Amino acid sequence: MPRFFGLTANDKDLFLEHIFVLVYHLGFDYNDAYNLPVWQRFWFINRLKEEFKQAKEHNQNPASSARNTNSGSRQIRKAFG
Repeated sequence: MPRFFGLTANDKDLFLEHIFVLVYHLGFDYNDAYNLPVWQRFWFINRLKEEFKQAKEHNQNPASSARNTNSGSRQIRKAFG
C-alpha cells in the first residue's frame, strides 16, 4: 500500500541524521535544529561539509576544526532564531 502522507522510515532516518549533525557539530540544541526550516538545515549542513573539505585540504582534523567553530555557530543561530 503506498504511503501518501507522513514520513517513511528512510525519511525519518535522514531527518534525524540532519538534526544530529546540527546538534553534534554545530552546537544547536535539539529544539532549534528540529524547528529549523528544511532549506536552512540543508544550508548549514552543506556549509559544514565545505568546512570539512577546507580543513582536509589544509591537513587539519575536520572534527576539531568544526568543534572550534561552535562559539560562532551560536551567533549564527541567534540570527535565525
